[in-house]
Amino acid sequence: MDIKEKEHLEKTLKVIDKKIIESQEKLKNIGDKLKHEVSDLAENFHDKRSDLSSIYSNLAVIESLERDIAKESKRLNLQKDHPYFARIDFLPKNKKTAQKVYIGIGNLIEDNKLYVADWRAPISSMYYDFNLGPASFKIGTTEYSGELQLKRQYKIEDGQLISYFDTDMTINDEILQEILSHNVSVKMKQIVSTIQREQNIIVRKDKAENMLVQGVAGSGKTSIALHRAAYLLYKHRGQIKSNDILIISPNNIFSSYISEVLPQLGEDNLVETTFEQIARAELKRPIQSRENMLDEIASNPNQEMLNEISYKSSYEYLDSLLRFLKGSFLETFSPQNLSYVVYEDIDGNKETIDFPAEQTKNLFFKTFKGLDLYERINKIAWQYAMVFTEKRHYTKEQNKGLRDRFKKILYRFLPIRDVEKIHQIFMARENLKISKKSTINYMDKGTYLAIKYFLYGFDHDFSAKYLIIDEMQDFTPVDIYLFRKLWNCPCIVLGDVNQCIEKNVSDEYLQLTADFLGCKLVELNKTYRSTKEIAEFANNIIGLKGVEFVNRSGQEPILYKTQNQEETIKDIINSQCQDYDHIAIICKCNSEAKELYKKLSPILDCTMIEEPEDYNNRILITTCATAKGIEFDAVIIPNASRENYKNTIDKNILYVSSTRALHKLFFTTSDEPTHLLKNIYTKS
Repeated sequence: MDIKEKEHLEKTLKVIDKKIIESQEKLKNIGDKLKHEVSDLAENFHDKRSDLSSIYSNLAVIESLERDIAKESKRLNLQKDHPYFARIDFLPKNKKTAQKVYIGIGNLIEDNKLYVADWRAPISSMYYDFNLGPASFKIGTTEYSGELQLKRQYKIEDGQLISYFDTDMTINDEILQEILSHNVSVKMKQIVSTIQREQNIIVRKDKAENMLVQGVAGSGKTSIALHRAAYLLYKHRGQIKSNDILIISPNNIFSSYISEVLPQLGEDNLVETTFEQIARAELKRPIQSRENMLDEIASNPNQEMLNEISYKSSYEYLDSLLRFLKGSFLETFSPQNLSYVVYEDIDGNKETIDFPAEQTKNLFFKTFKGLDLYERINKIAWQYAMVFTEKRHYTKEQNKGLRDRFKKILYRFLPIRDVEKIHQIFMARENLKISKKSTINYMDKGTYLAIKYFLYGFDHDFSAKYLIIDEMQDFTPVDIYLFRKLWNCPCIVLGDVNQCIEKNVSDEYLQLTADFLGCKLVELNKTYRSTKEIAEFANNIIGLKGVEFVNRSGQEPILYKTQNQEETIKDIINSQCQDYDHIAIICKCNSEAKELYKKLSPILDCTMIEEPEDYNNRILITTCATAKGIEFDAVIIPNASRENYKNTIDKNILYVSSTRALHKLFFTTSDEPTHLLKNIYTKS
């Protein structure tokens, strides 16, 4: 092994150790300073002569500095185990000496010498984007060209150099295959050492460029989004912080699964929520979860329900809703004359401020045409309140209360103002079934929210400087309309139309959604998750073509035809999955999962996934809807019979469930196998 490489690692580790000690001293000093400021504040709190605003300002500055130092200390401790993962030697144009650049999760500089460059730094982009030969990188609008003379990749564990080798590839296939062959961890991991060129392009796009990423199962969509967030936090530090970035996750289990990626990169986690949580907060009613909706479809499908889902998932439905709200509903606004006595003399002469009905009508239907109803009412109320202020009948401080009173009056000019009643009217107009349950159906939550937003706006502030929307295919056009209304900020939207369960999504719909959101459509057709055998098998289930694979081979999927599925599942796990840390038994629906758990739990140490912490167990029983977006070392799909899996929805469920497996995939059945599993190796 090259002695110079060992020496560089030793020097780098010494610098890291030194900086860790320095950061600890800084934290102690700033902690003492913070205590002093708090003590000063307490002593002077009741002294009217003291400048409390100055003390509060100092406190804020010190606390911010403390957070920054703590974050740096955390990153240094992470980097101590794995100081860097790659090196490039770059010879700039018209220079005689190549620049050696070691690449890791953060910059490491000592005495003006760069020991490690952050993977997000402009110069580091060449590691991901170029093979040996001509290469370049940009800082701002300036491009630096030259020649990439060396690309070296390292395996460093616990600060020890295990191995390294040189390659002409962007990310050497040997390293990629080794990483992909590892067992799944409980939490998703950062992938900075294996980001591919097509992924890196998305990660490093300009912040203002909106993207809709259509990626096949296992193409790394969620990882790309999280690494893009880390990149933006690096490039725009000072302008954007982790709590300025919002991610809309599919569910809480998925949120828990991805929760370690940014901390592994030395960054704080983003603000996360689900669309159901937003709906519950705004509508103050229980909302059916997507998992329960899919469970209902999987266990008891009927054509009427599927037709309704299909219609509510269309842009035609969104168009009908908006035409109703902006058309026939708004036309019910019928203002009356408003007159207010502002002065009366002793003879009974009165001075009034009048707002004729025609004036209100013109403002509502003409001046503020195009705005949502609540915006029109806000503007009219503000305009009317200002008349009183301008004539000195109200102060500016009193103006807000007056505006609120005018808003209440203006809303009374609508004969129906209740969101539930308006929803019922719209459903009746569309000849759709009206639910009488207190829980709002999953497919209706967007409609309820759109009606509420149009009428009243939202009660909560969901503002963000950057938005990440995952599992795009699970949202309806009404949901997407609300995203556009709520967040006027750059975004990245990710999904896979092939993983739709309850509906079919066309390429035309995909492009329409990209255009609607103002996004550039980007497609990823290479999968990194499953072995080639599993990926090809899963793609054949739905007839998916044109998918590229990493050249990682494994065992062909196996179907077991058995009279005792529980014993067979136990035997599969004990004999073929003994080296795996994470095994999922993925059922079609919740009732099936519960029934299987009753039978399996006495003979096998297994857990039903119900809460995020349940995912930490080794053998999990779950449903396709819950497992979506997560991956496992091995997947077993029980009850794979012709009777249980027979229609298009069942086919989609089989595809999504199969694509969760990294290394091995099994099916079991006690009856005639489903015709949807073509050419599968069968054991009796």
